[in-house]
Amino acid sequence: MKKITKIIGFLIILLAGDFVASNLFFKKKEFWEYDRLLDHYWRVSSDIYHHGLMENIDVIEPWGFSLKKRLITNSIGFRDYSIRKVSKVPEKKRLLLIGDSAIEGAGYDYEFTLGGRLQNHLSEEYEVLNSAVGSYSPGVYYKKISHFINEGYKFDKTIIFLDPSDIIDELFLNFDTEGNFIIEKAKSSKVSNFFLNNFLIFRTLLRVSDGTESLKNFLKLKYKASKKLKKNFFDTSNEDTMYYRMTHVDRSAWTFDDTLFRNYKDGLLKSEKYLDKLINLLRENNIDIYFVLYPHPSQIAYNDLYHQPYWTNWAKKNNINLISLYSDFQGEDKRKIILDTFIFGDLHWNKNGTKIVFDSLLNKINF
Repeated sequence: MKKITKIIGFLIILLAGDFVASNLFFKKKEFWEYDRLLDHYWRVSSDIYHHGLMENIDVIEPWGFSLKKRLITNSIGFRDYSIRKVSKVPEKKRLLLIGDSAIEGAGYDYEFTLGGRLQNHLSEEYEVLNSAVGSYSPGVYYKKISHFINEGYKFDKTIIFLDPSDIIDELFLNFDTEGNFIIEKAKSSKVSNFFLNNFLIFRTLLRVSDGTESLKNFLKLKYKASKKLKKNFFDTSNEDTMYYRMTHVDRSAWTFDDTLFRNYKDGLLKSEKYLDKLINLLRENNIDIYFVLYPHPSQIAYNDLYHQPYWTNWAKKNNINLISLYSDFQGEDKRKIILDTFIFGDLHWNKNGTKIVFDSLLNKINF
């Protein structure tokens, strides 16, 4: 009994010491910022357009394996160079961008994103507003643009970016009978959050658990990559493994896989319905419309059977300006193109890829 009492006493002292040390010292250290444990309070739900970014924030947000970006938003919750007031009626022409995480700018400060580059280049003639947020899809595009037009915001041109993953995000959007988004609140335990946010011991245990899970997933990927490349497991490099990861993701593999296409086809039909509504809305408000298609690594590595052909036919039917960036990412050495233009192990452009997109749009759109 005495031993049990001593053990309990020791644990209480240990946890009390951990609590005090964590709150006085460790929380001030960079290692405390662990992506899975950040509550990302700046990413908020919206009854109007499902989700977005909080207004007037300036935070550092981790991305992927090693990247961090400074995320700043303006008075209407759009990513920007600085916290600033956005007027409803601009003093010069206004260009609106909308898309998902690729256009929001995954992993990089705003100056290196497409929106930041366009804002820098066009600043004398245009105010560029970037309304893109990760996991957006056509239903959200329509709802968000409609909301800001109804609020009295004026736009002259809009560029709508169609990502291969859009149809999957669209497929899982739910609406009530009045056409409003049904937002499923993430379930979290207040007790577990308290311990994770206040005790280094529990944070360390979670890091170890996540590290073990990541290693297991990496070894699975490496095995699949070795089979695909017909290499010995131990001769399969990290680059081989990450390249396999970049080119074999369901969110874009539906474009060349018949089974996945059948699973996600309804997402295409839903996307088309909302894009038709968006076209009508923009035309009613005399806003110039450009749609842009771009590939993920898998569309560069394999033949896209569905994404580009489907939207090309749709654009012709609706007399829409459709810009395809597929040719900008083509060449004999597909692997080199992918590794040179995308974040390593990721589906998003790196600085080189973003520069390619920026240069191509300047040549293809009459600003």
